[in-house]
Amino acid sequence: MKYPAVLAISVLVLMLASGCVQGPPSGQGQSPPPSGQGNTYNVNIQNLAFSPAALSINAGDTVIWTNNDNMQHTVTSDSGSELGSAALSKGQTYSHTFSAAGTFSYHCSIHTSMKASVTVV
Repeated sequence: MKYPAVLAISVLVLMLASGCVQGPPSGQGQSPPPSGQGNTYNVNIQNLAFSPAALSINAGDTVIWTNNDNMQHTVTSDSGSELGSAALSKGQTYSHTFSAAGTFSYHCSIHTSMKASVTVV
């Protein structure tokens, strides 16, 4: 009776090690945060785009934008002043913790066709 359990555990370990079992997509379902802190989500800036372009998070969560392009970009609110980074060079980041519910649309003020949004519930 011990062998089926050992076999099942061995198969699971092999699947995890080989990459057959994957976690949730990036930016979603991260491990629970330490008590009193929100989750952190990453937005990649590359190829003149924000990825993901639409992100849903909870109040208290933080978003970190990382510029991986060879040109500067900003994270700028479409209306209001919720988001307002300086020009980010390659490798630089901008972060913001969202405290209120709502949909926050933003763009790059240098390349205005770059648009995205964060929805806070």
